[in-house]
Amino acid sequence: MSKLVTKVLGAGAAVSMLTLPGLSPAIAAPSLGDGNSAADSVTTPSESAPADPDQPSNESSTGKSETAEDAADEQDSGSAAQSAPEGTAVQLLNITDFHGRISEAGTQVASVVEEERATFGTGGDNAGTALLSTGDNIGASTYTSSSQNDTPTLDVLGAMGLDASAVGNHEFDKGIDDLTSRVSDEADFPYSAANVYDKGTQNVVDGLDEYSIVDVAGVKIAVIGVVTKDTTSLVSPDGIADLDFGDPTDAVNRVADDLENLPDDEKPDMTVVEAHLGASSAESLEDAEASNAEFKKLVTEADASVDAMFTGHTHMPYAFEAPVPGESDRTRPVIEAGSYGEYVGQVTMRVDGNGDWQAGGINLIETEDKSFDSEVVDKVAAIVSDAEDKAKELGSEVTGTISEDITRAKKNGEEDRGAESTLGNLVADALKEGVEETQLEEADFGITNPGGLRTDLLCDDIYNTEDECEVTVAELNSVLPFANDHGVVTMKGSDVIGLFEEQWQPDDASRPFLHLGISDDLDVIYDTDADKGEHVKSVKVDGTDLDPDKDYRVATLSFLATGGDNFSSFAKGDFEQSGLTDFETWENYFNKHQAEGEDVTPDKNERQADAAKDVIDSGDLTAELTGPTSIKPGESAEFALKTNAKSEVAGPIDVTVDLPEGYTAEVAQQSGAQSASAKAAKSASSEVSAEAAATTITLDSIPAGESETPVTVTAPDDASGEVTVTVSVQANAEGPWWDDNPLPLAHEFEATAAVGDDANASAGDDGSADGGNADGGNADGGDSAAGGGADGGDSTADGSDNGSSNAGSGADGANASADGGAADGSGGDANGSKDGGDLPRTGFETVNIVAAALALIVAGTTAVTIVRRRKLSLQN
Repeated sequence: MSKLVTKVLGAGAAVSMLTLPGLSPAIAAPSLGDGNSAADSVTTPSESAPADPDQPSNESSTGKSETAEDAADEQDSGSAAQSAPEGTAVQLLNITDFHGRISEAGTQVASVVEEERATFGTGGDNAGTALLSTGDNIGASTYTSSSQNDTPTLDVLGAMGLDASAVGNHEFDKGIDDLTSRVSDEADFPYSAANVYDKGTQNVVDGLDEYSIVDVAGVKIAVIGVVTKDTTSLVSPDGIADLDFGDPTDAVNRVADDLENLPDDEKPDMTVVEAHLGASSAESLEDAEASNAEFKKLVTEADASVDAMFTGHTHMPYAFEAPVPGESDRTRPVIEAGSYGEYVGQVTMRVDGNGDWQAGGINLIETEDKSFDSEVVDKVAAIVSDAEDKAKELGSEVTGTISEDITRAKKNGEEDRGAESTLGNLVADALKEGVEETQLEEADFGITNPGGLRTDLLCDDIYNTEDECEVTVAELNSVLPFANDHGVVTMKGSDVIGLFEEQWQPDDASRPFLHLGISDDLDVIYDTDADKGEHVKSVKVDGTDLDPDKDYRVATLSFLATGGDNFSSFAKGDFEQSGLTDFETWENYFNKHQAEGEDVTPDKNERQADAAKDVIDSGDLTAELTGPTSIKPGESAEFALKTNAKSEVAGPIDVTVDLPEGYTAEVAQQSGAQSASAKAAKSASSEVSAEAAATTITLDSIPAGESETPVTVTAPDDASGEVTVTVSVQANAEGPWWDDNPLPLAHEFEATAAVGDDANASAGDDGSADGGNADGGNADGGDSAAGGGADGGDSTADGSDNGSSNAGSGADGANASADGGAADGSGGDANGSKDGGDLPRTGFETVNIVAAALALIVAGTTAVTIVRRRKLSLQN
């Protein structure tokens, strides 16, 4: 196996400066072993300063701290190996999961590191400081670094004087060859990976170390690096096809044995583990161990020669003291410094008379707003500034075009995270589609959070010299600047429903409602007026009801996958990373459209709708389907959807007719109750062939008052029995609803008519003679709009079961109502018989009156005709 070992010098030396307060004890969890909590052992830098308070720190002639490079040059790396004298102290500083946050935290981290170096110093018992990293220094970086392959981040860490690092999973994002050549060549520090092997062997891959030796003023520190076995599922398999990722603890113990077997003059004084794996809970050491098996094994089974452990990967800040296996009187620190440079981990190690190193203090130091006067900090600032200038130049590249503005939701001109947005839904589309370009199995749908969207995509926004509606890389990055990991969470359908319930935030949250962006595969209906936990009324995936017991694959980003923004249902699933960031997936989405010569277009179709706005359920609109009592085979008869609205219902509204096989329908445009005849309305009708099962007509709106949509149904020649016509009404997606949908639910109405050769036989003998006026009666028993007689007399259907009906009056006899039957149930029997017999019941029969008690149509409760967001074609 590879035995390559890198020796580096730890940076020491600095002037004594102002001390920094440590992290509040709430961050540090209770420790085990010596009865002291980690909180109790947390020290400020002044507490971990020279053991002899009278011993001053080294100072430069300028009063400023020396650079890390100068400090390293002053230390003797070639001195004979020897055990550190009793009382010798070394300060260990650590970062983890920095992820290229040089613009956001570069100078702040450098300031903390430099101030702690200066405060600790190198005088007296204090040998100096080693700066270490637990990996993921690069990858999932923000644009300033990612646009330049993270070279600026490696330069920043080199300027800080980073002594050694473990590899993280993101170091493998571009494959092992990139890591062992380009990355390693650009880094001024060694990367260690004791559990990354050539496939099928236990040989550490060439180009990476099992461990490195950091020399701090003669104190030799062995730094063993390991990475989680999960790396195989976190990056593209092509780049790691020839590698195996072994058990981290087994690798640590193997290397510890090797170190113990070194000649005495080569053995290290101290052994530190940098492990890119960690706990998912930080309430206590017990909880931390229970949260992750890899972490527990490392803490409880790593060789007793390991003096300190720094962990990472889970982005959790914690500081524990854990028992040393087999040595009940000893503990060792276990620290994770959060992520993104938010903290610097700190521990002071002091050797006792037995040669054992004890942690004199554990601390997590916040970096926010930190500033320190140092040549190192100045150098870091210069690197960051140059990188930002270069990123601006690179960001001018056009990556696609948009057809129009794609925006976040707005209210009174301000961002509204409680409403649906074209931008949020588009990002969800990109996250879902982006899975197809990775090693992961496809996702069922995508979900994102509104808080991750930081700006809009506007045609008039010009980043550099691009044309209107052209989108640059920098503009895309401005939308998604956080570089969250992209991946897929596998979760139960019941937990997906839980996500949509969690849009209603906890009572103490800053926003009461956060509207998730969802991909086009989903349709969600909720009710804002419902009780907590009962808001979600329907969730459909590709038009099919979501199964609470089925597993679904949800494309999302790491912030949500870990339960961010109180969407805790995500954390119940298993998250697989694709190896890409959300921004990279977003950019790829635009690049693909650009390559295909297509604009990226906002989808204004509502994907989540509020049932509380439903005008039928609120009683603002009533509707019914009326129809004839009978139809002859091969002939036609008229049905009608009748509506009565308190005020105009904004459209478009889809009216969909479902028919049995063999039947055809002709759907006319809507007519007002007193404004036009049904025949006139038919002139704008939509036809459907015998092969079609349904037809849809889209109404511009539903007018205030009474109106109807005529439906002429034709029976096949061999029809018999009865026919049931089903009409459903739902808002068409082309309307700009955005949480204001008047008919989010599909409402279904039916009417049934008898079918047979004698269906339209002459009426009986008990009809009124008046009704048989030859001029006013319809000889063929046809359209009810035929009107009364020419003399204006009423045609009264005395024998009708539906009650009396005035078919029309006036000289022209043409003013009969097109309704046929009024909404209150009165008949419309306007047709006379040529022989003066009874009037047949050819008016409309009232069926399925819609009342306020109409139940919401929810998944699994009623078989309904759902008109999905896409408007159905009226063609055959």
